[in-house]
Amino acid sequence: MTKVISSVISDPMALLWRLLLAAGFWWTLTGGDSGSWIIGLPAILLGVYVSFSLSTPGIHRLCLPALPGFLVYYFSTSLIAGLDIARRILSPRLPLASTMLSFETSLEGLPRWLFISSLSLMPGSLGVRSGADGLLIHSLDSADTTRKSLRKLESHIIRLLPAREVG
Repeated sequence: MTKVISSVISDPMALLWRLLLAAGFWWTLTGGDSGSWIIGLPAILLGVYVSFSLSTPGIHRLCLPALPGFLVYYFSTSLIAGLDIARRILSPRLPLASTMLSFETSLEGLPRWLFISSLSLMPGSLGVRSGADGLLIHSLDSADTTRKSLRKLESHIIRLLPAREVG
């Protein structure tokens, strides 16, 4: 209980965001039925309590001004990559260069998880392994092209989830 209280006191915005997200999820789940809040409110409070109990305080904070840029980059890159991979598969003359490459990154924790998740949802790339020495990536493009796109994705994630200043 004291861990939850200290987490809420140290980061009240986290409480607000979790309550809003949980309430939005409940509202969507029940189709906006006002009678469902009798069950929903205790469920939301319990869910937020559990989320604070199970999570460790993060050193990263979501930078909302960077979110639109990340989303535009992510969706446009996914669309372009999807069309490119489809074109390569359907046309035997175009190269399909299956590559495994190591990628060193400074991302840790939540940013690394988001990087690997984003990468895995983009056509033609997959995070195979994450370790202390970096990431192992499978790609259907050349190593140079893949590294450039990985660096660009990494820079978007660094802007989206900057580290908090401790002190």
